[in-house]
Amino acid sequence: MLLSRDEDIAVLSVCRNGREAVQSINLHKPDLVFLDIQMPAYNGFEVLDKLTYTPPAIVFITAYDEYALTAFEVHALDYLQKPFSDERFYDMLSHVKQQLSTGATASFSALDEQLEPLQNKLKIKSSGKIHWLDYDEVLQIEGFDYYIKVHLKDRFLLVRESLKRLLERLPAGFRQVHKSNIININHVRSLEPRNRGGFELTLSNGQTVASSRHYRSQIAEML
Repeated sequence: MLLSRDEDIAVLSVCRNGREAVQSINLHKPDLVFLDIQMPAYNGFEVLDKLTYTPPAIVFITAYDEYALTAFEVHALDYLQKPFSDERFYDMLSHVKQQLSTGATASFSALDEQLEPLQNKLKIKSSGKIHWLDYDEVLQIEGFDYYIKVHLKDRFLLVRESLKRLLERLPAGFRQVHKSNIININHVRSLEPRNRGGFELTLSNGQTVASSRHYRSQIAEML
């Protein structure tokens, strides 16, 4: 209703859930996307992860204030917490239109195109930097309450992402061997059976990782 009052805006699609949003955004390639956080199928951040097209402008409109920082980390132009006034909405829209008209938001899309050769690498954000890692660099990934630790040969990176979401982005050479641990099978050097059906895995850098019996099928595939 608010958008209909602005002649510069054409509503291309209204989606009922995150899955529809991914399909519609990739199809219509809009200049501006409004996303909620909590949605059926995929949440707002999962929608952005699954897109093959990068919208020049993203605005989150949601009842949840605790996700504001994460929203700006994915380059959202604004974050409206419900309920909001019409004035607040039109201030946001004016800002977005100004950014679009000057091309200030286009840099992210252009950057993605320039970095297309890096698409076959693992992209993670750590300590304010974006890293593109060769998958073979990664030995193991540990999951904690609010972050994960990506272990490389001689260092590690801390990432604000769930172990489950990262696993979805990893190729077949990675196996989850514990509820809080994923390993790169190319770096496994030995397996030693432990009590209760688990194993101790030794990696190429000498680190050991314990597997649990709940993930025996993952170990069996390696063998």
